[in-house]
Amino acid sequence: MYLNDRVIVANALVYSFGNGVYSYETGAHSDFESIRAVVRPAYIWDQYNQTGVELGYFKQQNTDLSGEKYDEPGYKTTLFHTFKVNTSMLTSRPEIRFYATYIKAEDTELDNFTFEDQKTDQFAVGAQAEIWW
Repeated sequence: MYLNDRVIVANALVYSFGNGVYSYETGAHSDFESIRAVVRPAYIWDQYNQTGVELGYFKQQNTDLSGEKYDEPGYKTTLFHTFKVNTSMLTSRPEIRFYATYIKAEDTELDNFTFEDQKTDQFAVGAQAEIWW
C-alpha cells in the first residue's frame, strides 16, 4: 500500500500447521506450527530509485510422536536500495537491488542449523536482479 506519494509498504503474514505429517527432522506423525511475518517499507526517491528496510520474523515448532517439542525461531533485517522502472514495489520489473542483511536463528533445535562459520547469525551484503521478458 502507498502511505503517501513517497512511501510504500509491502507486508506478508503466513500461518501454517499440520498434524500427523512426516518431517525429515522429527519423523512420521509429527505436528508442526509456524508463523512468518515480514514488513517492507520503502521511500520512493523517483520513478527509478527506492530505499527501504525489510523486517522479518519466523518461528516454527515441531512436536514428534513422543510429544517432545523442537523450536526454531529467528529474525532478519535488510537495508536495500533498488534501481527499477516504476514506483511499485511488487509489479515493476526489471530491477536491481543492492542489500545488506542480518539474520539470526535464536534456537536451532529442529535441525541444528548453523552458517558456514558455525554461528547462528550472519551478516551478508549482495545484489540481486529480478527480470522478465
